[in-house]
Amino acid sequence: MFWVIAFLLVVVGWDAGWVAAGVKPMFPWQLRKHLAESKLDPVLIDVRTPAEYRLFHIAGARLRPDLLLRPGALELEDPLRPVVVICMTGHRSPVAAHRLGKHGIRNVYNLTWGMLGWKLFGGKTLTGDPPAG
Repeated sequence: MFWVIAFLLVVVGWDAGWVAAGVKPMFPWQLRKHLAESKLDPVLIDVRTPAEYRLFHIAGARLRPDLLLRPGALELEDPLRPVVVICMTGHRSPVAAHRLGKHGIRNVYNLTWGMLGWKLFGGKTLTGDPPAG
């Protein structure tokens, strides 16, 4: 029981720490609702490896693992459009989201709990290689 409580405290502490640092969370059910109802879909940025992306990804997600180290490399057509950063478990994406925010992207969110949370809460996924280009 101790280990379960300790694990939950670490997970909650990690997420709370990023919120305190200014990273806006987007929970899987919020993203699903946003994708289903919004006229302005967010830009989905997946910072996982190509192998992880091939396993499963959200339709329309752009594979950009380079943004973890080079957040200034992201160019947006519409700077007002929300950006949601995605990783596998929610540990890389808040780092990338924070760095993107420091590079002037103000409407950036972290997909809390990553792709595992997305799948756990019923999000649909695709498999295969990212689109060329």
